[in-house]
Amino acid sequence: ALGDLYIIVINIRILHMLSEDFKQSKDSLPFIPVTIGVSEKQGRTDRPNGFDVHQFLWVIGGEGIFTTEGNTVKLTQGHGFFSRKNVPHCYQSSGGAFDTMWVTFQNGEYLLDYYHIGDFFFFDAPDFLTASTEHLMEMCNRSSSRAILSAHGYAWAAELLDALFQKPLSGSEKVTLFLQHNYGKPLTLSTIAEHAGMDRFSLCRSYAKDTGGTVIQALKKIRMQKAKDFLRYSSYSVEQIGRICGYESPSYFIKIFREDTDCTPLQYRLNRWQHNP
Repeated sequence: ALGDLYIIVINIRILHMLSEDFKQSKDSLPFIPVTIGVSEKQGRTDRPNGFDVHQFLWVIGGEGIFTTEGNTVKLTQGHGFFSRKNVPHCYQSSGGAFDTMWVTFQNGEYLLDYYHIGDFFFFDAPDFLTASTEHLMEMCNRSSSRAILSAHGYAWAAELLDALFQKPLSGSEKVTLFLQHNYGKPLTLSTIAEHAGMDRFSLCRSYAKDTGGTVIQALKKIRMQKAKDFLRYSSYSVEQIGRICGYESPSYFIKIFREDTDCTPLQYRLNRWQHNP
């Protein structure tokens, strides 16, 4: 079952693959990302006995035809398909270009059951899905902790399922989600307000009313948490982490970080290493 995913094809890029030693932990962790990848010019895939992992797959170019349990649906860019393991299905191009992105995983049944997920469903991919998947891939490739990999995968799936099945987000919640997925960009109140579909004054007033804080405070909090994560779990330099988190000036990044934590980024990293050998 997994073998047909690992066939070497020039148009398939597997961005993350589960290591053999990680597989040994599958019974003790709540969620295990197995593969994350992109398939350009996706060929026909037939799985009469299903797949031995759960799978999210969505179209990033062209269109394809998906069939499972007697249901046949044509999916275009921005639409996707989920199947639990061992659910028979097949998909192929409808005749032209057909590019896909996917995430497969083991475990996660409690999360799927929480959202009352059946054997399969079709979905409209949220705007953040590709960016959050790329972030998941980056964290999977850079962290050696099995528990942390499981946590990142669980959070990725929970965020996606929440977007698909929970009640619609409020305006302020949408703004916060936008900040979480774009914290590394040079965001201004004007660009955030444009995304929210309102002027800067209305944005600041409504966000403060709903959250008790300002948009800029929320962005800073997100950036600082991301910076701490990278300092703890990556080998990026302080300067690189600053740029990743939206701070082009290393000195300004250090200043903001010190204001938030009472220590420099390097001191924070060294302290974490000393307390977590």
